[in-house]
Amino acid sequence: MHICSGVDTFQRPWNARLGLGSHEGVRREHWTRVKALNRRIAGELDDEYDTLRPIADLVARLSESISRFLDSPTRWTREPEDESEAEAAIATVRRAVFNDLHDFVAGRMIGAHLPNWREAYELRGRGSTFDRAREIRGIYEAAAPVPTAVVTQPSAEFLRDIRALVTRSIQDNGGELSMSSVA
Repeated sequence: MHICSGVDTFQRPWNARLGLGSHEGVRREHWTRVKALNRRIAGELDDEYDTLRPIADLVARLSESISRFLDSPTRWTREPEDESEAEAAIATVRRAVFNDLHDFVAGRMIGAHLPNWREAYELRGRGSTFDRAREIRGIYEAAAPVPTAVVTQPSAEFLRDIRALVTRSIQDNGGELSMSSVA
């Protein structure tokens, strides 16, 4: 699957927003906006602040990547009668994946890291803006690690969980997935 590109297209712009990197067309967010996002997540009030929407951004990037994979089935369990039937079948699976992705991403990014969000919010004083940004980047990297040539345990688990989510969505909608197509 194209998960690597989906995660990377999430991580790079967010690093730029946090002031920890650069990305074309993305500016660094003011520290008060980052802290406001952090406060909402740490206090379990919301998962976004204004235009800062990390959950929605990651869901969108992963959805785009998974959609590219779903757009080219290697085979069908039953050959579609025409192109519109094929598109409808793929669209049904795509919707199922999207619905499951939000809970999956929220669980990994917030649920599994709520104590880290709270620690980041509690940072005060000189250098706290940079420390908070690094802490948030660490949460993003743990929640959605960028798979590389050297596969780490966290990235292997992340990929396994994404594959399981996609496989379940395909099977729940009458399809099959061969392991060679997800390698």
